[in-house]
Amino acid sequence: MNMQDLLRSVSTSYKDFSSGQKKIADLFFREPIFIAFSPALEVGKRVQVSESTVIRWTQKLGYRGYTEFQHTLQRKLAEERLDNAQQEQPAAADQSFLENLLDADITSILKLKQTINEENLLQVVDCISKSGQRYVTGNFFDFGLAEWFGGWLGSALGNTEMMQPGTAAYYGQMAELSPHDTVIAFAFPRYTRTLMATLDQAKRKGAEVIVFTDREDSPAAKSADLVLTVSVNANLNIDSYTAVHALLTSVMRFVYVKEHAKVKAKLAQLEAVYSDQDIFI
Repeated sequence: MNMQDLLRSVSTSYKDFSSGQKKIADLFFREPIFIAFSPALEVGKRVQVSESTVIRWTQKLGYRGYTEFQHTLQRKLAEERLDNAQQEQPAAADQSFLENLLDADITSILKLKQTINEENLLQVVDCISKSGQRYVTGNFFDFGLAEWFGGWLGSALGNTEMMQPGTAAYYGQMAELSPHDTVIAFAFPRYTRTLMATLDQAKRKGAEVIVFTDREDSPAAKSADLVLTVSVNANLNIDSYTAVHALLTSVMRFVYVKEHAKVKAKLAQLEAVYSDQDIFI
């Protein structure tokens, strides 16, 4: 069964739904991503029906409950988007050097598709959403990634700070770390002792630690509560973070869906400031 089959299944059953269940089905047709990443209670609130009505709707479709339906929907949406993104590639012998380099990046994204742990990704999204304060850090080679990701989290959710070892602010942040906080770290080769020490201390203080790294046995993984791995492609001793950006973009999009109202309001506030300051042409 693919996503189109799931849509047809809901459409075929539509006439047998109660009025409340039809509201859920209509939302499913309009915003399947919202249903894929929102609790049954939030879905019910969105269309003004009870949580139990949402659960019964999924059971009427033949699922044991909402969780089973949601996992199926998440998988089908991912498969559909990634399948649509794949394109026929020309034979290597007919390709230029540039095309071969680009193919290496495409391969790294396909590898991510095959190896990503979806359950871990959803746990990361949930942890980021629930955190009281977020601190984003990384090896100095990875700090550009950290600033880009942390900048978006700050704009979308607020309560996000960059944690840069060696600065005065860093020691203040470490002193204030609590179990309500989350440290998000980027740890790709070459790993630094400074980052490992930061993660060890964050763990001792009870903060949640999320690590983006290149392998499960990465030195940074030992201090992590949640780990997402993605390979870094290297050509001519220059690392390509294409797959890392693809993973981070997915996390950002899932956060956007999960915290839709909050993110939309925060971004609207930011746009108002841009407009007041007449920043853009």
